[in-house]
Amino acid sequence: MESEPSATESGVGPGDPDGVGESRRVAVRGGELPFNATVVYRRVERLLGVDAPAPEVVVEDRDAFDFSAIEPRPYQSALGLQAGSISDCVTFYSASGGDPISITQGTLSAEAVELIFVHELGHRFQGQLSGSVGMTEIAESPAFPTGGIAVYTTDRYAERYDKRWNGSRPVEIRECIYDHAPGTYRRTAGEVYFGARYVEERVDEPTNLSAVFESPPESTEAVVHRLEPGAEPVRSLDVSVGDGDRWTVDERRRAGEIELRAWLHAGLPADRVDTAATGWGADRLVRFGGASDPSVAWTLRMDSPGDADELAAAVADLETDLERRNATSLRSTRIGAETVVVFGGPESFVANATASGTAGNVTVAAP
Repeated sequence: MESEPSATESGVGPGDPDGVGESRRVAVRGGELPFNATVVYRRVERLLGVDAPAPEVVVEDRDAFDFSAIEPRPYQSALGLQAGSISDCVTFYSASGGDPISITQGTLSAEAVELIFVHELGHRFQGQLSGSVGMTEIAESPAFPTGGIAVYTTDRYAERYDKRWNGSRPVEIRECIYDHAPGTYRRTAGEVYFGARYVEERVDEPTNLSAVFESPPESTEAVVHRLEPGAEPVRSLDVSVGDGDRWTVDERRRAGEIELRAWLHAGLPADRVDTAATGWGADRLVRFGGASDPSVAWTLRMDSPGDADELAAAVADLETDLERRNATSLRSTRIGAETVVVFGGPESFVANATASGTAGNVTVAAP
């Protein structure tokens, strides 16, 4: 069998015929890459079993990505989530998997830049991976499946070709980022990390990624716990908003278990977060007010009274921690045995907002 060319070889055989793993030479402009982009591109085609047009790559000179610059969204401010930096993982530079692919090397090693290129190809190839199935996003997780599949692809590439980023596999780096992310980024970090683990569980080979698109998970609970589709249906929960003239409803959506975990991480250790969030059944997050004065009523229905007890106790401890830091005001109340409603925002809202109803049918009202 003919040996595969090294990604550090400067040349590629003449002709470069099209086909899986035989794409045209990848054009690189704006600088040089520390590897042969065409060789890497062919490898990823073979890894995934796709035949895609060769991309153009632009080498840029950007500053390292500053996670502390991610400002909290209005609902995050109401829940007490704050900006911060990540210093215990790796240095990141902004990259794009669009057309063209953009990459900055900065202070990164050649292997790290190669893995970034593979990651962006993982994003770019998803149209071919999904086949005739439309791209599906879980309503509560905009970064799934795109981010999870890209990290899974990069991890399989790193395993096959013995590549590491600061000695770690891509999925290990994503775990580190999730563990150390600031509150404003932890949800996205969780969607990508848990998404990669979910894909790893669902498919036996990278060439079978279409299975994730053909039968996607119903919730981020399924993603976190790597459940088969339909194994844990989302529970019934209807949340209505009571009449009121003072407050406008600016946001109403299902947040999901990854969002719940991201919030609990703001003041609780990882084992407590896992205990409190496991048993998520359904939720609705309602945001009142504008961007300058946001308030939140977050209704969470758990799978059992015991699960609701664990969540309520965790929220009470988180409330103490966040209020001590003057991050926000919080209060929670129980509706039936299984449902917890969390109010967050200005003290005047939190103290006087109300919730009523049954475990599966709740009305929240602003003061």
